[in-house]
Amino acid sequence: MATVAVAQPGQIWRDDCYYLNRTTGECERKYLLVLAVDPRSGDWVTAVFTSKSHGLMEEPACNQGPPRAGHFVGAPGGVLQQPTWVDFNSLQDLEAGDMTKLQRSGRLSQLPQNLPTPPLCAVLRCLLQYDDLTGRQARLVGDVAALLRCP
Repeated sequence: MATVAVAQPGQIWRDDCYYLNRTTGECERKYLLVLAVDPRSGDWVTAVFTSKSHGLMEEPACNQGPPRAGHFVGAPGGVLQQPTWVDFNSLQDLEAGDMTKLQRSGRLSQLPQNLPTPPLCAVLRCLLQYDDLTGRQARLVGDVAALLRCP
C-alpha cells in the first residue's frame, strides 16, 4: 500500500533536504510546522522553525518585522530543544502530491510530536496579522484558528 502524506495543523515534519548548504553543497535539514491544510486539495500551508533569531525577538513573541516576521514558541521539547521561532518569511503552500513524493523518497517524515494547541493558536493569531499572507492562506489559517477555538 502506498504511503500518502496526510497532514494536520500543528504537526511537525522533518525535511532532510530543505536547502543546500552553499559552502558544503550538502543538504540541510529543517523542521516544518503545518499551519493549515486545504480540505479540498489536501495542500499544506507551512512555515519552518528556526533557532536563529536574526532579528526576531522573544518579547513580544509576535514579530511582524522588520527585519523578519515570526512567532517565538520557546523550547517546545522533542527536536525543538533550543529557543525557537516559527519563521513567517518561510511561509509556503505545498502541494499534497509533492509532499507524498518526498515522503515516499524518505526525504520527508512526520515526527511523533505536534506543537501543542496553545502555542499553535498563538502562532496562528500572529500569522493572521502578517502582511504577506495571501487571501487563500488567511482563509485556511483563520479556519484552523476558528476550529481550534483560538482566543
